[in-house]
Amino acid sequence: MIPKKRIAASARRTRAPKLSLVHGATSPDTAGVPPLRPRVDIPVCDPAPDAAARDKYRARGQFLARQDAWEDLSQEITGAEEDAQLTPGLTPVALLLAEGARADVMAAVRKAVARGETRAVRAILTTFQATLDEEEESLPLVYLSAMAHLETALAWRGASGPSQLSQPRRAAYLEHIATAVAQADRFDPFAHQSVLWAALRCAVLEGDHRPAARIADDYEDLIELDPRIPHHMRLLGRDCRPKRFGTWEVLDREARRVAVQTQDIWGTAGYAWVYMGALDVDDGAFRRLDAELFAGGLHDILERFPTQDMANRLAAFTGLTMGGPSEVGSARHRIADAFGWITQDHLRELHPDIWAEAPTLGRPLPGRSDTDTPAKRGRIRALSSLGEYYAPALDAGRRLVFTENSVRMLRGD
Repeated sequence: MIPKKRIAASARRTRAPKLSLVHGATSPDTAGVPPLRPRVDIPVCDPAPDAAARDKYRARGQFLARQDAWEDLSQEITGAEEDAQLTPGLTPVALLLAEGARADVMAAVRKAVARGETRAVRAILTTFQATLDEEEESLPLVYLSAMAHLETALAWRGASGPSQLSQPRRAAYLEHIATAVAQADRFDPFAHQSVLWAALRCAVLEGDHRPAARIADDYEDLIELDPRIPHHMRLLGRDCRPKRFGTWEVLDREARRVAVQTQDIWGTAGYAWVYMGALDVDDGAFRRLDAELFAGGLHDILERFPTQDMANRLAAFTGLTMGGPSEVGSARHRIADAFGWITQDHLRELHPDIWAEAPTLGRPLPGRSDTDTPAKRGRIRALSSLGEYYAPALDAGRRLVFTENSVRMLRGD
């Protein structure tokens, strides 16, 4: 069992043991004074099961790469694909192994890109490729090479469009994206039943001359290979935006198509997952959003996957990404208001890493400090969202207390 510790909105994190109740800091001068009760009292699971699993498989991939155990790595990635292994948060284990395996190379690449050193970047990837070429060719190892070139291209591009780059950066971007595209065409995802390869083909869409003509078919293949994975549906939503390869009409059409495609597993939730991907980064997606269908999708998600991981993901989306001021009756208000029933009916503990990674859609947040960590940032975000939503009752002196089986609003201290 993952150990839990309880924190409060008014509490400062200390080097607490893995199981503790933290209600407020004390000092020798105040040791005899009862601490103030927190306004929001909720257990925290840190690390959460999904975060622990992600770290484990990334570390495993990195370890095998550092040992030059490429054959073992290839076999483990292939086995994870064949067994369709997912983390508690529904992330493919094969993806995490591969991510860890190229972590050291990509860290060196990003440092060289930051310095604008095109030759150094090329040398790093050439050495990496030579190392892989010493092994018998396999889909996982070619995937590692393709993803290294793709991530290098994206590092050169940054937040700019290719046409906005300086000539050297644009040339470097085009070189590496072209290499990634060429490698992505070498295998057929269905022939190998490879979610990784199907995901790669979607990831290199921006290197295609006509991405709009491919987006629907490529993502349909990806989602068909494993419809359990929400991340792929969210990526489709992101890529269907006008700023990527689609239009708002395409986004709505694809969201409805995915809802039908994944109905056996998700009910109507496919619609919500696709729109969530777009809303993570662009509130223009509200233009065609059916708020009631989206809300129904949220209910379907938690009916089918009633885990604390999923409750935290949806709470973070509705309370943090969609939180803040909104017009009563608007689609945004309707979605943000789902934070109430999600927290009351499903949320029983915080998973800080989920809140730390959640998009904020431009919402102002406290600045980072030298002591900031993802866990600390996630707790602050979660407690702030809970405090904001339940402000009327909390301001009246009540306390919000989460237990294993319920949520209670208590009067006074």
